[in-house]
Amino acid sequence: MGGERRTAVLIACKDGEGTIAEAVLSAVEQADVYVVSDGSTDRTAEVAAAAGARVLARRAGGGKPDALRAGSARFALAERYEYIAVLDDDTRLAPDYVEKTTAVLDAKPNVAAASGRIDSLWDHRRRWNALIAMRAFTYWSYQATIKRGQSLLHVVNVICGANTVFRAGIFGELIHHDAPYAIDDMYWLAEIVRQRLGHIAYVHDARSWTMDPHRFRDWYRQTVRWSWGQFQSIRGHRLGFPIRRRENGRGFRVSWFDTAYLAQICDWIPYMLEPLAIPVLAVLTRGWIDPYWFVALYFATTGAWILVGAVALKKPRLILLAPAIVVLDLVYRATMFHAFVKTIFSPRIEKCAWTSPQRFELEETTRRASALENV
Repeated sequence: MGGERRTAVLIACKDGEGTIAEAVLSAVEQADVYVVSDGSTDRTAEVAAAAGARVLARRAGGGKPDALRAGSARFALAERYEYIAVLDDDTRLAPDYVEKTTAVLDAKPNVAAASGRIDSLWDHRRRWNALIAMRAFTYWSYQATIKRGQSLLHVVNVICGANTVFRAGIFGELIHHDAPYAIDDMYWLAEIVRQRLGHIAYVHDARSWTMDPHRFRDWYRQTVRWSWGQFQSIRGHRLGFPIRRRENGRGFRVSWFDTAYLAQICDWIPYMLEPLAIPVLAVLTRGWIDPYWFVALYFATTGAWILVGAVALKKPRLILLAPAIVVLDLVYRATMFHAFVKTIFSPRIEKCAWTSPQRFELEETTRRASALENV
């Protein structure tokens, strides 16, 4: 079982030369690390090997799910390890990440996969980048409220594709076929739920960091893709339908996961349509309520929540970036509507392909690259 280690870290990436070393180095002291360079045209394979990973370099790229399947088969991970952690090439783990997530899997046999907290890599050079600020705020807001609550109720409805630890046998089942959705982890979650393989645990004390888009086009495309994958999983696996027929065909049962999912869908709909509903309400009530009160209420409530986030994250600059975050929040709602329309016309896809945003160099990454340039 991989020596004394029970956990393998599997990273599939394409052209990740600038980020892969830090990802490998953050994990190599905790688990055996394996990297699949999926048709990379840069030095991804060499840099990953120099950082301590075993590497499978593929000349032709096949997309992330195919690369994960190839890496798992090539290194016989499901047979040799108890747990497999799937990371993105720009993810960094805290030194105790694997220990904390696998402790939950050890203690709870009905947990199929566990993921920890994800935060944005937000360096000093990009401290005023509103896109990264928006992501940092969104991660905190979602994880501190919804995801922690869902975990307590065993109804977590998102697998984080950047930092999730799976039971090896379950992971082997999930990657047996290509993901027919825009996001592979959305498909994995739906399969875990529908096959009743267990539930997902969220481990808030296990920390990790990821590199988010710093350019608007990348941010918009990635945000649409995330929502598109989620809407595809809702349609394709009929998530959110709380009354399910029993496996033996006799009668029905209540699915608490789907009940919770339905509640979140009912939250998404007004969130997505609120910008359109406010002008309508303003017109309908113009004789009783000054329309400016609707605008004031929206900005006041959003601004207050950003203030709470600034305190919780110890990032006072979020307050100064609040106007930009409010604008991006409106754009985010538009991306959800965009993704909803895409799902109507494209409920499935033939291949889950690479669409990584452009990376940026962190100061420590630049120093690390200099040290590895002669490998």
